[in-house]
Amino acid sequence: MVDDTSKAVERKKMSPSVAGSVGHKGIFPSNAAGDRADIRRSTRWILIGILALGLLLRLLHFWAITGTAFPEIGFVLTQSDMYANWQWAQAILAGDWLGRETYHPYFEWMKRIAPLETWYRWWGGKAIFQQAPLYPYLLAGLWALCRGSVTGVLLVQLLIGAVQPLVMYRLASRLFDPRVGLVAAGLTALYGPFIFHQGVLLRDWLPPLLEPLALLALLRAKETGRGTAWLWAGAALGLALLAKETIFLFLPLVTLWIFLDQRTAWRSAARTVTWVLVGVLLSLSPLLFRNVAVRAPVFALSNRAAEGIIEGNAADGFPVGLVHPLSMPGILERSQGRLQAVIQETLRTYQGDWRQFFRLQLLKLRALGDPFEVPNNTSFYYGVGLSPVLRGTLGYGIVFPLGLAGFLLLLRAWRRHLLVFLYGGATVGGLMAVPIMARYRLMLVPVLILYAAALLIRLADAVRDRSLRPALGILGLIIAGVLAQQVVLPIAGDAWHRVHSPDFLASAFLYAQAKQFDRAAAEMSQLLDKVQQNALQASEVPGYETEYHQLLARHLFAQGRWAEARHQVELALAAHARVREPDSEAYYKFGQLYLLLEEPAKAKAFLARFLELKPAHPQADEIRRLLSRLGGSP
Repeated sequence: MVDDTSKAVERKKMSPSVAGSVGHKGIFPSNAAGDRADIRRSTRWILIGILALGLLLRLLHFWAITGTAFPEIGFVLTQSDMYANWQWAQAILAGDWLGRETYHPYFEWMKRIAPLETWYRWWGGKAIFQQAPLYPYLLAGLWALCRGSVTGVLLVQLLIGAVQPLVMYRLASRLFDPRVGLVAAGLTALYGPFIFHQGVLLRDWLPPLLEPLALLALLRAKETGRGTAWLWAGAALGLALLAKETIFLFLPLVTLWIFLDQRTAWRSAARTVTWVLVGVLLSLSPLLFRNVAVRAPVFALSNRAAEGIIEGNAADGFPVGLVHPLSMPGILERSQGRLQAVIQETLRTYQGDWRQFFRLQLLKLRALGDPFEVPNNTSFYYGVGLSPVLRGTLGYGIVFPLGLAGFLLLLRAWRRHLLVFLYGGATVGGLMAVPIMARYRLMLVPVLILYAAALLIRLADAVRDRSLRPALGILGLIIAGVLAQQVVLPIAGDAWHRVHSPDFLASAFLYAQAKQFDRAAAEMSQLLDKVQQNALQASEVPGYETEYHQLLARHLFAQGRWAEARHQVELALAAHARVREPDSEAYYKFGQLYLLLEEPAKAKAFLARFLELKPAHPQADEIRRLLSRLGGSP
């Protein structure tokens, strides 16, 4: 019998690519050194071609959006994370590198819930960062490097994103073989939502790059066994944690993976875990020192957890897309923002109706597979309308069924892929804890791509070997996945086909600001067409028109162009008259606009109407005092 030492020596001699091959015959058709060299050479050139294609697609997408208002919509959509990231980056560049005056957005929906000081209390103090800080600091650096050019920043982001296929190639090759690596690289290069999100001022393009890099570092450290390799793997995990908080759920599972792998050598496993933790702390050390300097809790990373759990799980909320439940202020006040208490208070909103709770969780699971890209901040589909490149790329409707089928096919080999299985489980757990949105779901895509690539290679092997039964079995899995995604999983209803109007409104505003009124009008026409195509009520269009004209009027007032501003207010009022169910905020905005026009009677009428609709609004007392000064009824 061969002892363990002999087995270990034999494994070391074996190529990792061959050992991990998904094909029964391995990747190499011959053991001849010349054949292997030729294959490696051809693999290298194919990989270079894939990387060049990925770079070309990103450059073409950049070329398509630079001729539009799209790169700058984050500056106009002041209630978005894009605007918040830009503001935070500006605060850093202004000299507050430590965040002593910690930037926190205070959006309109937040104002309606509570004063800012109350939010600070719920967040655990003002000094805690709003979110994991890597992207705002990266954005500040890119902003300085590009001398304040947003297009320059987006170009650099897209260039960094062009490296992602290489990371996926290395990871898939180590898990399986170079053929799978090439297919994974190709799928990554062609995946449209990756390209789209690498071209906006949001952080969500970073985790799908950094987290697979951390997985690659962990697998490489396992292969070498060196302490420094484990240290670098921990540093990669720490860097990913600075980009997105949810990777924290994976850290205990990494420890479990190490102990399972070294279960006969507990002391060695403990040393390995120590190396990894030291690496994580090295990456986190700037944050830890910063927290000490500003007197924030030492290990505080961000304050996002409480709100995300409420938005994704409260009984009176809707966990797909971003909906702020009416129960949120009560939950935050009773829990004082403490995570465990937030979870308990959120579960209490079900009042013992656990069927409703499981129905909402099932809805989120369906949304994880739904091919529709739920918009937030900006819409992938708006990008598709601007960029011809995106129209020819791969989408979630292809990657998900292939990845799911590949995962099920290779489930028996779970021991070999345990690290990726644990990472995938942690990723799904993190997604299920918060609302499901397209940009959050990007983190799951690398895992799907790995198993989609493995599936395609297994299918190619079966076809090459003329193995009819395995080929039909794989095709059956794929067809079942496609049918499930297209028929069972989609969350039907108008809510999933509604147009994401802020993209159109912001672009129209920017075009009007640049005196490109024809393009502004074209944006509004496209919005109307989208509404009609998606069978929305025509009464919704005047609401969009009202918002657009109000936005443009405020900008014209700021420039001192009073006559043009007055005309926009009149257009807004005409559109508002056609709205079937007016938004209460519109009355408030009209009141402000008529104050600027020095027409107090009209301003009072609109503000009074707003108070009738929203008597408990956080700014209601201030409005009543204003009405008193204007001679109206408080």
